[in-house]
Amino acid sequence: MQYRKHRKFADVDMYRFGYSPIGKPWLSVYCYLIDRVLIDTAQSNCQEKVVATFQNKAIEKILLTHWHEDHSGNTTKLAQLHNSKVYAHPFTKEKLRTGFDILPYEKFLFGKTTPFEGQIGDFQDLIETTNHKLTPIFTPGHADDHTVFLDKDHGWLFSGDLYVGVKIKVFRKGEQFWQQVDSFKKVLAFDFDVLFCGHHPRLKDGKLMLAKKLQYFEDFGGKTLFLHQKGLSTKEIMETMKLRENNLLKLLLSNDVSVTYMIEAAINKC
Repeated sequence: MQYRKHRKFADVDMYRFGYSPIGKPWLSVYCYLIDRVLIDTAQSNCQEKVVATFQNKAIEKILLTHWHEDHSGNTTKLAQLHNSKVYAHPFTKEKLRTGFDILPYEKFLFGKTTPFEGQIGDFQDLIETTNHKLTPIFTPGHADDHTVFLDKDHGWLFSGDLYVGVKIKVFRKGEQFWQQVDSFKKVLAFDFDVLFCGHHPRLKDGKLMLAKKLQYFEDFGGKTLFLHQKGLSTKEIMETMKLRENNLLKLLLSNDVSVTYMIEAAINKC
């Protein structure tokens, strides 16, 4: 079953889409419409709700924070329906043009992916809408192409998956730990209060919450490196830090999400 919820914050339309075969959605994804610009396109297994939601809206531009299927899943469909121009990081472009394989759990949660055959433009230094000016900021770590959009005048950050939550305890395979730390620091150099996050928006104290996440990562990474330099193995580090792997969850998520990956990513600074 497909779910959709709508909220309004100032002149930003916040759309939350989720899917579950039974009961409430297990994971929801936000996309944001500001003037005639749509930021991210949600997951394809909610395509009926997404298309119905935006069918009477004017969408001139689509901005993608990164290539992951829950953020780019309806790009092809919406761009075709609205004759929208799509803008993305070069790595995102390549992923969308060629298509990409997804794991069984991703297909179940988010749906299949469809290659985008249209033209994808590069981000401009400043993206102007009718009433807003958005500055793209490259923030790799969660994904190689991750980009956020800052509205300096209003103190808003459209943050994709940069935030998500403070105490992250698992990583997807391939995530970079210290790149994320650098990305947090880069963004925290700017003034903002609202985080229009891809999964958990913070409509006040957004910068404070991102600063807390930076502190958490620095503490986690520092302790991990200290134990690694003392000669402890990954398993021993997890035991010392009282971290436990959820093997059933790891199995259900096709060995793609793990506590071990986060420890190993932190160690990679050495």
